[in-house]
Amino acid sequence: RLVDLAPLLGLALVVAVMTWANPLIASVFGADLLLMPALSLVLVTVAQMFIVGGSEIDLGVGAFAGLVSVLAATLLYDQPALGALAILAALGAYTLLGGLIQARKIPAIVVTLGASFIWVGIGYALQPTPGGASPDWLAAAVGWSVPYLPTSILLIAAIALIAWIIDRLPVGVALRGFSNNPAAMRRSGWSPTRYALIRYLIAGLFATAAGLSLTAINTASDINAGSSFTLLSVAAVVMGGCSLLGGVITPTGAVVGAVTLALIGALLGTLGVSSDFNAATQGLVLIGLLALRSVVAQRQAED
Repeated sequence: RLVDLAPLLGLALVVAVMTWANPLIASVFGADLLLMPALSLVLVTVAQMFIVGGSEIDLGVGAFAGLVSVLAATLLYDQPALGALAILAALGAYTLLGGLIQARKIPAIVVTLGASFIWVGIGYALQPTPGGASPDWLAAAVGWSVPYLPTSILLIAAIALIAWIIDRLPVGVALRGFSNNPAAMRRSGWSPTRYALIRYLIAGLFATAAGLSLTAINTASDINAGSSFTLLSVAAVVMGGCSLLGGVITPTGAVVGAVTLALIGALLGTLGVSSDFNAATQGLVLIGLLALRSVVAQRQAED
C-alpha cells in the first residue's frame, strides 16, 4: 500500500531534491558525508523501537547514548579495560530498568526520565566539557570502505537487517506478544519480568552502539551529543509505522524514518533555508505522514 511506502517515498524525495541541488551528493564521498552522521540516530531509533514495541517510551535513551560516548572517549581511550567494564556496567544498569519497571509497575516514562538525569550527571562528572578522543579501533570501525559503495549505507542497511532478524526470531515474537496480549502470555507461563529485561538488553545494546558511533564519528565526545535523539527517535519510530500501543514494529520503516529526519537539516541547508526551521520542518513531515495514515485508516474502516 502507498501509505506503507510513505516513509521510503519521503526519503527518496528528500534525496532526489538534494541531488538535484548538488549532484556531488550522489558520489560515494558525498553520500558518506551526508549519511554517516545519521548512523547514531538510526541506532537510537532502533533501540527506541524495541521499547515502543512493549507499549513503553524511553525518555533517556539519547542521554544513555551520550554517556556511552563519554565513556568511550575518556575511560575506554585512556584505560581500555576499565572503560570496557564501565560500558558493560552502564549496559547492565540500563537493562535492569526493564526489570524495575515490570516488577514495581512503575510507568516507563517516569523511570527512564529519572534515569536520564543519572546518565547526564555521570557524563558531566566524567567530562564537564566536550573533549576526549576516539580509540583508533573505534574510529576504524566506521572508517573502512568498499570500492564504489558508501560505507554509511552499508552500515545503516546492516543495522536494519539485524533489527529485522531479531524481530523475526522467537524472542522477537514473544516480545511483541507481551504487548498484544500480556495477560495471555502470563497465563501461558511466560515471565513478564524476564522478557522486560530482554527488551531493555536489546535496546541497550543498540543504544550502546549509538554512543560508540558518536565517539567514532566525532572523534570526541559530548554528554549532550545525544540529547536531541530521544524525541527524534520517537518521531522516527512513529513515521516508520510502529504503533505506540505496542505489538507492531517495523524495523525497516523506523530506520528509513530516522534517516529522513536526519537529512532534513541538510536538505534545508541545500535549499538555502535557515537551520532555525529544522525542528519545525521535521514536525510538519511527521504530522503530514500521520494525517495520511489517519485518512487511509478511516477510509478502510468505512469500506
